Amino acid sequence: MKTIVIDGSRCNGCGLCVKACHEGALGLVDGKAKLVNGLLCDGIGDCLPACPQNAISFVDSAGENLGPMITMDTQWPIKLELVAERNPFFDGKHLLIAADCSAFTRASIMNEFGKDGAKIIGCPKLGNVDLDKLKAIVAKNDVKSITVVRMEVPCCGPLALKVDEAVEASGKDIPTDVVVLTRSGAIRPAI
Repeated sequence: MKTIVIDGSRCNGCGLCVKACHEGALGLVDGKAKLVNGLLCDGIGDCLPACPQNAISFVDSAGENLGPMITMDTQWPIKLELVAERNPFFDGKHLLIAADCSAFTRASIMNEFGKDGAKIIGCPKLGNVDLDKLKAIVAKNDVKSITVVRMEVPCCGPLALKVDEAVEASGKDIPTDVVVLTRSGAIRPAI
């Protein structure tokens, strides 16, 4: 996991990095840019080129340099590529892992399968459903159960397979359910 480090001796407090950070991970504190919520840092680095003082750099982090945390009642981001591997929001909750298309074919997905609000979306065909990332999420969080919601189309199959592999690799006994939706949004009966 990558996160940013700001060299306070170089920062002039201009705030350009804060404006460039679309995730809200940065803020101005006592006239200097600070990482105010490392869980929101996506590691992409829109803030780097915005800094005229070159005060920002990336470091590999196992989650120890995430800065002060804001208490969150909702989870953001939800896209697998952007979700932090360690997210306290997932602890003790049911996790919904849904294919991107599923919410557009069945609008009630969150009410039916995402009651705790912990969710991840991804597309195995056009996105990056990274098995190593899924393994880290399952291993580093205290998830009580997982529901995978995928479409019936063949390109969506790897989503459930990767989640199963991630749970198996964790060595945890996490109940996992797979819901398959038809193209019209109906739940396909189990075979």
